[in-house]
Amino acid sequence: MQTGLPFGYQQANCHNISHYIRTFLESKGYQCAKIWAFAPIVYSTYSTKLISFTDKKNISPTGKIDWGYHVAPIIQVRIGTKVRKMVIDPGLFPKSPVRYRTWLAKLKTRKLIYLIMDSEWYLYNSSMIPNSQLQYDSNGFTNSIQPNVKLPDWFSDKLITDFFKYEEEALDQHWIEKGLAINETAMAFYNNEIKALLNSNLHNDLVSDYKMLVGNVFNFETIFRDNNWNYEMNDNFQFKHQNIIAKYREIYFSNLNKWIESHSKLNELIAHKQTI
Repeated sequence: MQTGLPFGYQQANCHNISHYIRTFLESKGYQCAKIWAFAPIVYSTYSTKLISFTDKKNISPTGKIDWGYHVAPIIQVRIGTKVRKMVIDPGLFPKSPVRYRTWLAKLKTRKLIYLIMDSEWYLYNSSMIPNSQLQYDSNGFTNSIQPNVKLPDWFSDKLITDFFKYEEEALDQHWIEKGLAINETAMAFYNNEIKALLNSNLHNDLVSDYKMLVGNVFNFETIFRDNNWNYEMNDNFQFKHQNIIAKYREIYFSNLNKWIESHSKLNELIAHKQTI
């Protein structure tokens, strides 16, 4: 599948990559579902357990990549006389799709919970109110939180309140395209600015700053997607690295425009197929 998607940056945006793949498959006439894997920190008020693994690129300040959840497209494939559920996740399995049990095992997280859902669900909301405290009546929910999806009863004490589609604010503000542009820009920064310096003792301070910027996706999004600041990406940091930030801000917006155009073309193909 030749999509040009930026799989190499694994810090974030699996939901945006997954939804783009979903759109790509639909433009080719194929349907998929999505498999969502949730670490205990996401669904339990009593756990801080994340999906965690070593950052092989060594750009994370902690040396690890932590996920609260992971999601990927899943398709049905006939293998011999059987139909298998196969996950498309080139970030974890670059050679080919794998069986969903293999995909779950790769995440290596005890008490992982997974759901296989329709691919139209883009992302989910969380709440400090567990689902068991939401009040139902015969017509639906009586309180102000109204999930789009009623989760299984065994999620009754969890914090995932609902899933939502790629529409309204997400669609209008190009969340998918921004996520892909972030990942692609981060990989360009890593390849061009960080990779050659990782084993150099002469640039320890610079590498440390770059890891803080690129290895933490929240910092990277703060600078390039949001044009903002936080306690790490403060005025002093941004002034110190103003030239490199200006350079990659241009790269980010170039990537963003590219993904907006690419995603638009896929949706045009889908719309054309639907009119035939």
